[in-house]
Amino acid sequence: MDILTFLNENITTKTPLSEILDVFCKMCEVELPKSQLLFETGVFSFTCDEQYYFSLVRQYEAENDGHNQIHIDVIYPPTNRISDLSRADWIENVDEFKQTVLSSSEYSILKDEPIYKIDIYDEGTE
Repeated sequence: MDILTFLNENITTKTPLSEILDVFCKMCEVELPKSQLLFETGVFSFTCDEQYYFSLVRQYEAENDGHNQIHIDVIYPPTNRISDLSRADWIENVDEFKQTVLSSSEYSILKDEPIYKIDIYDEGTE
């Protein structure tokens, strides 16, 4: 299975946040070397505008030195309800990761909010 194709075929801005999390966890069934999971949230300005990122990331060991990260960045306009919420939790176990996300304040606030944009990509890190 091509991971990015799988994610792009199963996730759109119309997909509920709960289903996005389920698709991410399903993707984690694919064996990748030395895999870790990152749940990261916060206001970032990767582009010119500040946006609120609810990011599900799977990092794994690359063939060369370094790591690759598969990102699902669920993006929302920042609001007073979420702007101050940020976290970066590294977790190895998929079930624990899912529980962490589901029990987070960020998830509770955003689960029924309309999604502004989704970025799905794989990037290398040093």
